[in-house]
Amino acid sequence: MEQFLLNLTFGVSEIPKNKKQIFEELKLLNAIEVKQKIFKLKQEFIVGYIDVINHKNQKVYFLKPLKPTNKDYKILKNYNLYNKDLVIAKIKSRGNNKTRPKAILIKVLKRENIKCIGILKNIKNAPKICNLKNGEILQIKVSQKSLKALPLNCLFEIDATNLKIINVIGTLDNAKNDTKIALLLHNKSEFFNNEVIDFCKSFDSNIDPNYYPNRQNLCNLPFVSIDPDDAKDFDDAIYFDGIYLYVAIADVSYYVSLDSIVDKEALNRGFSIYFPNKVIPMLPDTFSCNLCSLKENENRLAFVWKLKINKKTMEVSKSELFEAIIKVSKNYTYKQFNQIIKQENNIFNKLFKITSKIRKKRLKNGLDFTNNEIKLKLDSNDEIKEIINYQELDSNHLVEECMLLANKESAKMLENYCGIYRVHDVIDENNLKLLFKDISLLNEKENVIFSKKISQRDNIIKLQKMAKKLNLKSIIDKIIITYLPKAKYSPNNNGHFALGFDKYSHFTSPIRRYSDLVTHRILKEIINNNQKKLNYLSKNLDSICARLNFLEKDIANIEFEFNDRKFARFYKIGDIVECVVTQTKDEIKAKIIGSNARIFLNKKCKKFSIIKAEITSINIENSRIEGKIVI
Repeated sequence: MEQFLLNLTFGVSEIPKNKKQIFEELKLLNAIEVKQKIFKLKQEFIVGYIDVINHKNQKVYFLKPLKPTNKDYKILKNYNLYNKDLVIAKIKSRGNNKTRPKAILIKVLKRENIKCIGILKNIKNAPKICNLKNGEILQIKVSQKSLKALPLNCLFEIDATNLKIINVIGTLDNAKNDTKIALLLHNKSEFFNNEVIDFCKSFDSNIDPNYYPNRQNLCNLPFVSIDPDDAKDFDDAIYFDGIYLYVAIADVSYYVSLDSIVDKEALNRGFSIYFPNKVIPMLPDTFSCNLCSLKENENRLAFVWKLKINKKTMEVSKSELFEAIIKVSKNYTYKQFNQIIKQENNIFNKLFKITSKIRKKRLKNGLDFTNNEIKLKLDSNDEIKEIINYQELDSNHLVEECMLLANKESAKMLENYCGIYRVHDVIDENNLKLLFKDISLLNEKENVIFSKKISQRDNIIKLQKMAKKLNLKSIIDKIIITYLPKAKYSPNNNGHFALGFDKYSHFTSPIRRYSDLVTHRILKEIINNNQKKLNYLSKNLDSICARLNFLEKDIANIEFEFNDRKFARFYKIGDIVECVVTQTKDEIKAKIIGSNARIFLNKKCKKFSIIKAEITSINIENSRIEGKIVI
């Protein structure tokens, strides 16, 4: 239903049979308009999910639109609503920079299988089950005797529509339950239904090149994949013969056909979810870790860009895209491959020298951010064993440039047809001025002033040079990123500001990103010159992009909340931590340097100042760490 409602916000020419009932309901609400035989949701109506917040012991409802906007809508008046209710509302005001947009609820469209997590607490000497998200006491029909037999902080999976206990999860004290908590709080499922799994298992795992006469057989070429140490799926591989660079990507679209049961599930998920200890995949393991994964010494179907690079201009001078069969000779880790490219006269050493020049040229137009990724290493109890500040290696940069080349070539091919672009808007000038003002608080002695005479990019580079001088580049890069607009998916090519590309798409990760799967389908029809199929594939790109932008934000929140709870288990009261202040309005928030853990401070201080704080309170239930400033 969500996808159909999203399609309606952009306009549809026909109504599917299984959606006619909801369409008629919307017509009765006078929410539909018809123009030139296109059915569309009227502009004053909005559909989305409800987010319930407890504020000063009162419920406040916000509507998160299916079509993403800068702000959520506050629902006026009180209603009996639950988290993740799918609703239609009428816009009362669209808000501005200072005020939140508001809407009036028209109807709850879907309230099925919505779950919440209950936690057993002792309230006024009586056991009560409360909503873990907002602390509200849940009126569940269960005997006091049954509750008293359970330990405090016991967690329950609860059907929010009828307030019945579905399952006892375990206790909050057990860190192994954090994954379930993170998924249930956002109504996500770790598992696939049997129908989806059976569909995936129906494919033959033996890939004989003789059965695929229309594919190029590249099994004799020693492709390699380069991935993190803990990678379980391998969706890209490269080969370089000294003249041509081959970028091979798992041919997921061969297995996941449009509108199949697996395709619908993949669109529903949108992306794989990455936790430190496990992956919640977009596609079942049969595909993501086996048939579609470019495993060592296994024949695999691939979609391949063959690229010739002009060694003077460092631009692609010739390119070809085709379906192939490859056999990866070695699955390398980044660390292993880093040793390979250091060896002189090695073919990949030669490739590294080329990609280094490509990278240097690219950064004359784009931005370069310090990417010291923070990884949590968990122990056997799923608690933090180590916080690793992972610094990118030369091998990371080599792979990145190869993938960027393939993504750029894909965007070029899409240009005269249709497609999904990865776009990143130029930073707004007012935001840039505010960034300069805020960063000046870090070091008032450095007089770095915003200039209208140079580009936004050059202004940002000026800030980065100051940061490098102060030995604060890593910190300031993270601050700059928060002021930049978020990259998003769009059927319209608006360029990519941060990368400095005039056109860019995502092609290289179809195992874990639905956008790439769609891009593969479109590119296949372009090289097959099938205009009829292209017209069909272009129909709902607006709504697909809107859904993916919504899901990308939702999944980022899930991963962030998971880490927050791990940090709450890791830090101890009395710990002294160094922090960067990130928020000074309302609550004072900071990020702990070295882990990016969030901490709430006891008194006001300058934004972006670097301070030391003592941890005074930790609440695992709401993943909250509090501290007092000591320096």
